[in-house]
Amino acid sequence: MAQTMSQKAAREGLGNPELFEGGVFITKNGVAELFVQTAAEREAELKKIEEERQINALFKLAMIAKQEINDDQGMTPEEVLARLRSART
Repeated sequence: MAQTMSQKAAREGLGNPELFEGGVFITKNGVAELFVQTAAEREAELKKIEEERQINALFKLAMIAKQEINDDQGMTPEEVLARLRSART
């Protein structure tokens, strides 16, 4: 669970990243105004988001391929190889 901290305490603690591990809500007059987290945590979060996007893209491709097979639009492996070879030249 993220902790809360006043703006003054956050300013005073900016040189100490350990204070912000796990994320900290910065409050102004008791109302959350900002959310601060360490750079390492943000990088891990962005990596996870990118992995989820890639997983979703692969799933979407698999569903499109399945639909094409159901619609008899699929190709044999030989047809695919021939098409790829002809695209190179």
